[in-house]
Amino acid sequence: MSRWLRSPALHMLALGALLFGATRLPGLGPLHKKPRIEIAAHRVQQMYRDFVDQNVRPPTREEWQQILDVQIDDEVLFQYALALGMQENSAAQARLAQIADFVEANPHGSPEEGAKAALALGLHEGDLVVRRILTDSARRLIRSVVLLQEPRQELVEQFFAANAEEYTRPAQVRLSHVAINGFKWPDTEARARALLSRIRQEALSHRDALALADESLVPPSLPLTTEQSLEGEFGRDFATAVMKLPPGQWSEPIPSRYGHHLVFVHERLEAALPPLAEVRDTVQRRLLEKLADEWLMLRLRELRAEYDIVLPERGS
Repeated sequence: MSRWLRSPALHMLALGALLFGATRLPGLGPLHKKPRIEIAAHRVQQMYRDFVDQNVRPPTREEWQQILDVQIDDEVLFQYALALGMQENSAAQARLAQIADFVEANPHGSPEEGAKAALALGLHEGDLVVRRILTDSARRLIRSVVLLQEPRQELVEQFFAANAEEYTRPAQVRLSHVAINGFKWPDTEARARALLSRIRQEALSHRDALALADESLVPPSLPLTTEQSLEGEFGRDFATAVMKLPPGQWSEPIPSRYGHHLVFVHERLEAALPPLAEVRDTVQRRLLEKLADEWLMLRLRELRAEYDIVLPERGS
């Protein structure tokens, strides 16, 4: 708990909360009411058009709400960043100086002066790059409160147990194959059966059997490989069939996108969940990411409550 309280990010958030709250205390002038946020109609309409272009249909009610939520969250984070003075960070200052030089006939004497002039003119409000810099900075600051913490080990263990499937290593096979090239022969299955018969009748060694293969884009021997990798290389039917083969014998002909194959599985490793100690760093990082996302959602709900939010009419 003491480390949490000493966190610089927490101090920044606490300062931001105080600034936010102070501007809303009764008796402090016109700001005693909730500040008003009007979501710009042109930004929502652009998202609507982008959605229609990508999906060739208008958004459903739920999808439209998601579009609005994105805009509301971005606007709330933008205002939060301004309240914390994040427009003073180097990236935002550099962008503001560029804007000022672009719109002014005479360049300013220094980047700092240019950035100050851009802010005075309110140019940061409409620039998408500045908005992205500030909303991303605010989002990272809020999430950092969680990401900088060291989670309790029992929490890591519970998360690992609850998400065991995610960390289970898939089954793997190490194999060799005799390829019969479908671009060379029209009867690849029949040729594969003839080769299999010869291998068995003459009891060919593994090396001699591989010498019967056509030239192939895929090496004749593959190291330990997952079903997903096999599917990506040979196709789903091949991958499914190979994962069911018993080790130590040549298979019947198996089709793939290259033709047919005789497959020899040397080794098979079953799917297994590794000990937590082997994957602790990964588990802990994902746990913190999840908690940080939940913390961000909570803070966004709290920040939304600070404003009167005005939404535009639905685009058409």
